[in-house]
Amino acid sequence: MKNQEQITITQFEIFSRWATAIITVLLDGLLLWQYFNGGIPKHHFLADESMPVVSNAWGALTIPLLTWFSLQRIKAGLFNNLTEINFPKNTVLAFGCAAAFGISLGLALLFNWSIFLENVPFIVLGLAVFFPVYKAEYFLGFVLGLTYFVGGVLPVVVGFMFLAIAAGINFTVRWIRRKLNF
Repeated sequence: MKNQEQITITQFEIFSRWATAIITVLLDGLLLWQYFNGGIPKHHFLADESMPVVSNAWGALTIPLLTWFSLQRIKAGLFNNLTEINFPKNTVLAFGCAAAFGISLGLALLFNWSIFLENVPFIVLGLAVFFPVYKAEYFLGFVLGLTYFVGGVLPVVVGFMFLAIAAGINFTVRWIRRKLNF
């Protein structure tokens, strides 16, 4: 009898397709609602009026592609030549925490909580010392959590910058730990 805590690669692939489809439908629904209720918002990079404007409509392209790609990376990391694994509780937890962080950042932007906004880079960098926040599940959670607030392009750009810096920090800390046998 199969253990209920097991998940096969086929099940994960089906989940990936459904998750990508549901996220696409939800995002397209949000964009349609915005279109018929005042127009699809546009945002300046870094909230600087001298920077180019990006429409939230681009999220209809970027978010489904990011979701699909991230889920493929997660699948590769989880299964690694296996056909069945234990249910990935840590991956789900990482995704959920990153989504909560993205939502928190979105709320901070909405309500102009400057004390939080000013410290976001330090929070991410601090987390990178202890957790592999450069992984796809963190990136996808962060981007999806923030997408409702600022569209589907800016979270990808900001998230990618955080991802690159966090990867550098995490790899450096791991290298130092290996050298010191710590």
